[in-house]
Amino acid sequence: MSTTRPPLWYRHAWWLPSACSAFAFALVVATLRPTEQSILLAVAILCALPWSLALFLLDFNEGFADRAAVLVCIGLCINAALLWWSTALLRVRFRDRHADLSDAEA
Repeated sequence: MSTTRPPLWYRHAWWLPSACSAFAFALVVATLRPTEQSILLAVAILCALPWSLALFLLDFNEGFADRAAVLVCIGLCINAALLWWSTALLRVRFRDRHADLSDAEA
């Protein structure tokens, strides 16, 4: 009787979206409470790409920074949600493939 173990990235696939979500939460906090020399704000804007490219569409009127911070936070949340969704989809594909391989060996 041969039992095949699923690959390591299949068994422990949730660490990546968990770590990225924690990092995104720290960046959201840095975006909402920026300091004058905050490197985390620049990292947040870069991590929210391509959503932060919508900053070019904002007017430079009163409240620009608040709208820009909300837009960057929304971009970070969308990226985190897409990462969780793609990890779940990948796990389903690995589970189906592993089930097919187990059935073929039996």
